[in-house]
Amino acid sequence: MELVSDCEIVISRSFAAPARLVFEAVTKPENIRRWWAPSSRGVMTVCDVDFRVGGRYRYVMRTNDGTEVGFSGTYHEIEAPHRVVQTEVFDPFPESGSTVTMTLAEVDGRTTMTNRCVYPSRMVRDMVVASGMEGGMRESLRQLTDVVRSLG
Repeated sequence: MELVSDCEIVISRSFAAPARLVFEAVTKPENIRRWWAPSSRGVMTVCDVDFRVGGRYRYVMRTNDGTEVGFSGTYHEIEAPHRVVQTEVFDPFPESGSTVTMTLAEVDGRTTMTNRCVYPSRMVRDMVVASGMEGGMRESLRQLTDVVRSLG
């Protein structure tokens, strides 16, 4: 995870798999359910995906203390299996959504996923960082690695 500008976070992860498998893992609901919620923090209870340009998604996690945490957004660009641009809104802050551009770059059967998250202000970006999202994100990405491996 890297803070690349006042309003941006870039998150990268490499997978020992072709881009098509990583793309499948991050776009198909049956796979998203297996990795999106960090298992030490809770369980995913909602995974609604209308994966098309203009389609919407909604993810909800029930944390171990019973709190519901929801995210939603709209798909703006889809270039399978290399790029998806979508919005991401955290339920309590609908006016502070971000635009996330995911790219998958494959070289010699190994794929690097890069997520560029652009927030409306430095304040919002800093709130996201302060929320503790990095720990949960790292755990979810480890789970994603396991899902990608299982698809190969």
